[in-house]
Amino acid sequence: MAQGKMGASMTSFFLILLLTFSGTENEKMVHLAEAKACHKVWNCRGYDRCRQDCQSRFGGRGDCDLYTAPPVPKQCFCAYRC
Repeated sequence: MAQGKMGASMTSFFLILLLTFSGTENEKMVHLAEAKACHKVWNCRGYDRCRQDCQSRFGGRGDCDLYTAPPVPKQCFCAYRC
């Protein structure tokens, strides 16, 4: 009789554990779907201007590229949530 109760309690514990972890995975998947990032690129007119323009236009974070070939103008990369 004691083995029957122990088996039933282990099964119940396993099901509760399974439901707990499966619920958190679904929440993470929905959260990741909401956090999509978009990007815009334009000619950089200075680091401060790039940051300000990106923030004011899209509510994002802008950075000028650090390394470009001499004939290519620096680019402002703006990342924001869309």
